[in-house]
Amino acid sequence: MSIYVFFEPNPLQQSYLREEDSFHATRVLRVKAGDLIHLLDGKGKKFEAKITQVDAKKTQFDQVQLIHQTEKPPFQIHLYLAPTKQMERMEWMVEKCTEFGIHSIHFFHSRYSERKEIKLQRLEKTAIAALKQSKNLFLPQFHEISSLTDIMKKNQVKLTGSQYMFAHIAEPADPVLGKLVKLGEEYHVLVGPEGDFSSEESNQLIAQDWLPFSLGKSILRTETAGIAITHAIHVLHEIQA
Repeated sequence: MSIYVFFEPNPLQQSYLREEDSFHATRVLRVKAGDLIHLLDGKGKKFEAKITQVDAKKTQFDQVQLIHQTEKPPFQIHLYLAPTKQMERMEWMVEKCTEFGIHSIHFFHSRYSERKEIKLQRLEKTAIAALKQSKNLFLPQFHEISSLTDIMKKNQVKLTGSQYMFAHIAEPADPVLGKLVKLGEEYHVLVGPEGDFSSEESNQLIAQDWLPFSLGKSILRTETAGIAITHAIHVLHEIQA
């Protein structure tokens, strides 16, 4: 029998599941007192605990012990996106990127952006559900929307062991992502809005040492590009393992 997985950011200081998880555990999963569960803190640790009391609003547990820990993932992906009008498309992207494994998601607005505001609560909830489903150990960090200019300023100093790249539609095409990725680093990757980056923005990025890359012959939607980038980086590491 598989052990059910729940998210709890502070399992050593907490003794019960959150209300939403308690309801799911009791009414859907039918957990019982004495059952073992796993708890993910979203920061690289997995714990085992024992259910002591079942309640639809406050299911309690004890005997919490650390069973696995990863101090730092072998590589990290930091995705920067211009969000689309439809939040459902962003939620779908967050779900899939979390399933693959991603460290952080930043949002920005640029010249051709469709949205300049975004509510992160729905996306964080989606990411938590995907974390439990995939059993990954790291929950992505979400950052409030800012301007592309601010993103460039914050990353003006390029860190050793990191790569800075942006998806770019050009003729002739830029090198594909797989030819630029150096394994085992931190990847800061920009994906523009549906209208892409303006020529001025692209030139500014290149001038600040962001490497342009292609995702192939097809022109992808923003959320599709985000998923494709995350998956491609994971696959490149898998085949070289």
